[in-house]
Amino acid sequence: MSYSKDPMRHFADSSRQKTLSASLISPFVLHASRAGWSEEELTDRCAHHGIRRAALDDLTARVPQAGALALLKEICARSRDENLGIHLAREADPSWMSLPGVLGMTLTSVRDAIEIGGYYGRRLDSSAPNRRCHVRDDGLLHLSYVLDPRDAAWPRQLVEAGIGAIVVILRRFTGVDIKATRVSFPHAAPADPAPHVALFGTTDLRFEAPFVELVLPASVLDLRHQSADPGLAAYLRRQADALVEQVAREDDIVEAVRQSLREALDGAAEASLGSAARRLGVTSRTLQRHLAEAGVRFSALLEGVRYEMAVALLDRSGKSLDEIAEQVGFSDARSLRRALKRHSGRTPSALRRGNDGGA
Repeated sequence: MSYSKDPMRHFADSSRQKTLSASLISPFVLHASRAGWSEEELTDRCAHHGIRRAALDDLTARVPQAGALALLKEICARSRDENLGIHLAREADPSWMSLPGVLGMTLTSVRDAIEIGGYYGRRLDSSAPNRRCHVRDDGLLHLSYVLDPRDAAWPRQLVEAGIGAIVVILRRFTGVDIKATRVSFPHAAPADPAPHVALFGTTDLRFEAPFVELVLPASVLDLRHQSADPGLAAYLRRQADALVEQVAREDDIVEAVRQSLREALDGAAEASLGSAARRLGVTSRTLQRHLAEAGVRFSALLEGVRYEMAVALLDRSGKSLDEIAEQVGFSDARSLRRALKRHSGRTPSALRRGNDGGA
């Protein structure tokens, strides 16, 4: 097994809880309601998975990714419809893509919608699948999404609803019956691909691919929007800019807590939520709320800082494992050894040898 040569990258990944836009699962919750789920049952299942029911009606809300995917799988299992995502995509609305999607529908061309909507999508959701959009030498527009292999498998219905929605919304945006040239999916082929062929307008469907990809004629980029609204577009861009600033502030708060914890551990002082809050001049409750809004758990943040400092001490000092464990706040060398293995997959001796990738 091989490991990254940069053990520090695991620190940020472990402290921030992954979230996704509530808009992505809202269509499935609406389907469940139409299929006979009571509002009480929906609220109960949302709460069971750590989701506020009201968040699903909020264009800018984010919900825990693990809980959202678990809820979606429950809904899909109850529907017994293998092609539920394809069927829902036919009803696609720009709000499925949250604020960037709604903004895109007010712009003048497909090119603007993809470029400007994509910009805000990346700024507002750095944890989203890596999206690539470019015209290749084959003269075709390739929209591809690379899913993080560390994530749990994304339900096929969510993937198909998302990629199908792009085609449906583009048709509505332009008034043109756009047909895909090729579509690739990471999951296995369905028993009957006819609904896919009918939706995408192509028989070139590739399953069990290493990524999600929608390939369209490059001429699609120059198609104009039938009902562009410059005034509304300007208003929505101001709203999106304000959200980007809010996300930046949340990131600043997370980094401020990290620095506070580093200083506390460096000075052999208490490293707790309360002490961090006092250093930052806020109450523990306020700090906890800010971290929750940023999708960060304090306990994981603290362990990440301890891990970060331990790696630095292993690399730059001759201290024993017991001494390092005491300095960074682990109960003993054994606890430190387990944390190092969990975060980096390496032993302390391998890390001390200069992080050369050995295990």
